Amino acid sequence: MTAESTETLSRQDETLDPLSRRLYLIQHQHGHKATSDDVLLAGFGLKACPNAKRALDLGSGKGTVALLCLSVFPQLERVIGLEAVLSAHLLARRNAALNHFEHQYLPILEDLRDSKTLAQEPPFDLILGAPPFMPLGTGIMPKDPERAAGRFELRGGIEDYALCAAKHLKEDGRTVLLMDGQGEARAERALNDAGLRILEQVQICPRPNAAPTYSLFVATLQKSAPQNAIHTVFCMRNASGDEWSPEYAALRQSLDLIEHP
Repeated sequence: MTAESTETLSRQDETLDPLSRRLYLIQHQHGHKATSDDVLLAGFGLKACPNAKRALDLGSGKGTVALLCLSVFPQLERVIGLEAVLSAHLLARRNAALNHFEHQYLPILEDLRDSKTLAQEPPFDLILGAPPFMPLGTGIMPKDPERAAGRFELRGGIEDYALCAAKHLKEDGRTVLLMDGQGEARAERALNDAGLRILEQVQICPRPNAAPTYSLFVATLQKSAPQNAIHTVFCMRNASGDEWSPEYAALRQSLDLIEHP
């Protein structure tokens, strides 16, 4: 950590953490942390639309997914990130400046269900999002506002993300949405109801023969797209759980992440 980067920390409850070989991330010590869902969303986004020039990051948080994409998408000119939690939005602005992407990454403090900014924007090549998946009343609400918003549907869930994506996606663009492993049927229904055609449906498992942790969907508005989605299983670790699987290691490498099991 350099003296310059140390100066970016203005509160005692913040940490400065390496995100990849070229990125650092300011995070709240007891807040919502960057996790594997960010890595999966950015990695599958890169695969789904490698030539994207304009992207939209729904529920952008502190900017993890947007920054990962910008660091490895050389042709990506602009990412707009919508975030409704003020503390996360402020971190995103600082993380954009810290990593010298303040001219390409535009964090916006707005609710994706009623965004005035998006109403003025042309459609996007790529739209990414990992909505919260716990309805209110189904668990203990965290005191930290970032953790609460990341887990509970305080401002809508997968249905709202799918509708927003369908409204602001180019016809030949791609949206990649990540849901929890138990919400696969709900997410599939939400995307279909929004008018999106699912191209690929991925069950993401911690290791072979384990229950899925996440369900990931790649979808489009193209009416000429295939009617039947491709169904795949993606394992993050090997059978013993002590090493990354070859496919997850390759995804991490595509994002220039630091290699450690």
